[in-house]
Amino acid sequence: MVFRLPLPDEDDPVWTSANGFVVRKDEGVVRLTGHETMSVKVTGEETDGALAFMDGLIEPGHGNVPHIHSKEDEAFYVLSGEFEFLNGSERFTAGPEDFVYIPKGTRHAFRNLGQEAARLLIFYTPAGPESFFLAHGETDRAPKPWPDEKLNELVDVLGAHNMVLLPGDDDWH
Repeated sequence: MVFRLPLPDEDDPVWTSANGFVVRKDEGVVRLTGHETMSVKVTGEETDGALAFMDGLIEPGHGNVPHIHSKEDEAFYVLSGEFEFLNGSERFTAGPEDFVYIPKGTRHAFRNLGQEAARLLIFYTPAGPESFFLAHGETDRAPKPWPDEKLNELVDVLGAHNMVLLPGDDDWH
């Protein structure tokens, strides 16, 4: 194929600079937050702050509590199972191959509606919230719930990561 448009010189680094990277399926730093097992695959440190990416395994009947991100958009891609999402005051379900986008400043949460652990991919742009999981997630391989006391202890920590916990409905915890 021949292009008839201006192209960079042959010695321009655009032709040879390999600035991207690959993360293999068994790579990532695993952290547990209650009944969520998160594999942090890509951090802001690796993307100059542009993007973070995690692979989450969520135990049946569990998920996170309603919250907002004050500076980051968050997106989810469901790999398996069925999740209920909270988006402001709206609730909806999402299943395999569904994509969910939540802009910064929007109250949101999710939970696994199924009887088996379910997976979803989580993206942050710009990066930032993944650092909470790396710094405060547990390394113990047995998921156990985070009681309200633990969440209350983490309020200031979450704030430092641009996250604010918000009340949910009585049946959302």
